[in-house]
Amino acid sequence: MEKNKEIEYKILVSKETFNQICQFYPKHHTYTQVNYYLTSPQLAAKRYALRVREKDGTYEMTLKIPQGFAKMEHNEMISKADFESIENGVMIDNDITRLLASQGFDLSLIKQEYSLKTIRHDIPLDYGMLSMDENFYNGHHDYEFEFEVNDEKKGALQFDELCALFHLTYTGNCDSKIKRVLATL
Repeated sequence: MEKNKEIEYKILVSKETFNQICQFYPKHHTYTQVNYYLTSPQLAAKRYALRVREKDGTYEMTLKIPQGFAKMEHNEMISKADFESIENGVMIDNDITRLLASQGFDLSLIKQEYSLKTIRHDIPLDYGMLSMDENFYNGHHDYEFEFEVNDEKKGALQFDELCALFHLTYTGNCDSKIKRVLATL
């Protein structure tokens, strides 16, 4: 299981701003991914986010645990058969599910019922990865500016520069993708 501290800034933007930023950085990697959200009352109460991401025929389970402004992210690759098991209501056994069980989570209550498709444009910058996401979920469609920093202080400065360059106002992170999905039910 891979573990890392995730520090990211997220802003919902208009389609026009989204296109302007993508055109400003003509060299970027574009791909499609689908997030399948695993939910339970216990996960929601502790503000844990659990998902399986399908990208390029691979599946990765991710658990995000809040740590102040950041999140501790636990990632583990799983097989397609594991994902199909989860879709059918049978939780798999791996390092992430064992961590949840050790913290008292009832794995039988965790269900996969919601998903979100993203067309992502990744733009590597000096102090982080700028991801321009076009998201589709529950009949909704939005555009998101996401900057995940790899150096907390320099990344924050570069984020401020990006906001100034593209006339973005940052008052705090927009709701996470899972929160936006659940808000549309």
